[in-house]
Amino acid sequence: MTKVQVFSNGSVYSPADPFATSLVANGEKVEWVGSDAGAESIMDDSMESQDLNGLLITPGFVVGGVTVDSLQELQNLEEQLPAHGYVAGTIFIGEDLLKEASKISGLSLYPYVRIQRESKVEHLKNLGAYGVLVDAGQTEASVLVSKAVDAGLKVAFDASSEDLIESALAIIEALNAESPLKRLRAGVRLDGVLEVTQAQLNRIEKLNISIGFVDDLTTTSASLASAIKAGVATYIGSSTQPTQKLWGWELTTLAVHRQNSSDNISARAAFNSQTRGAWRGLGFAEPTQGQLVPGGNADFALWYFDSLMVQTADERVAAWSTDPRARTPLLPTLDGDTYPQCATTYRSSAPIFVRK
Repeated sequence: MTKVQVFSNGSVYSPADPFATSLVANGEKVEWVGSDAGAESIMDDSMESQDLNGLLITPGFVVGGVTVDSLQELQNLEEQLPAHGYVAGTIFIGEDLLKEASKISGLSLYPYVRIQRESKVEHLKNLGAYGVLVDAGQTEASVLVSKAVDAGLKVAFDASSEDLIESALAIIEALNAESPLKRLRAGVRLDGVLEVTQAQLNRIEKLNISIGFVDDLTTTSASLASAIKAGVATYIGSSTQPTQKLWGWELTTLAVHRQNSSDNISARAAFNSQTRGAWRGLGFAEPTQGQLVPGGNADFALWYFDSLMVQTADERVAAWSTDPRARTPLLPTLDGDTYPQCATTYRSSAPIFVRK
């Protein structure tokens, strides 16, 4: 039986205690976060103590959505993602890769199968599919979506163009008119988003749809910041096409330092979009999901870093955000030149990557 683990003498990124230096993990769950003195007071022989030596603990990253076309690409992800602090993610694959995807250990991968008009979706869940990726531009899209939901599958739409977004929204609105409960069960998401209008955001928010922006944030202009400000469940790093991926802190940095500074989002928002936001895109609506709080999942990464700070989207509010009274948890300083290095990645308290 795995012992309860007590991590101390570091920094813990947690809304439960912005100044936490210790974390207690018991199997799948976080049991406690707080000070080193508090951790020492609850230690006993049933626990295993680990000295962080100043490392930072954060929730593990979650891939917004990556297209996988071959077994080799799948195996590469199995090796690459934990080394970048990832614990889970969405993959867009063909039906032929479902069996291989189910063999991935450590990481929690959620396969969305790309389907076309001739696809038979009824059996996909039994083969290990979590959801389907639909091209909303095809004439049979509505029928495929309805069958997928009836089969217990989640629904993602390729939303890589304005026309595809409009087609997807029309399908979702029709589904909602038929049955709001059925629309809710579909866990609808739009993936590979480049840009989205304010009018579309209003409809997306009303329908409780999650949207995933591509990792090439130069293409998203003000849309990413607008989606977050609108309160839409948003995640970044989602591509419905085979592209070179940017991982973790590099992608976070791009969201913080945009070409147009008015499009910047805070480091906290960028980080949340790759943790809590990506979990919400998968349909996990629990408040603790993607956060290191008591009762939350013990899925986290340990990081080497140069310094910690609060990086805001607007310098005018930076002074208050960095004031201790604001109780804002600190993240690594992201200057665009260096990035935090992952020391260890844990899934349900078990290491799935250890830097040598």
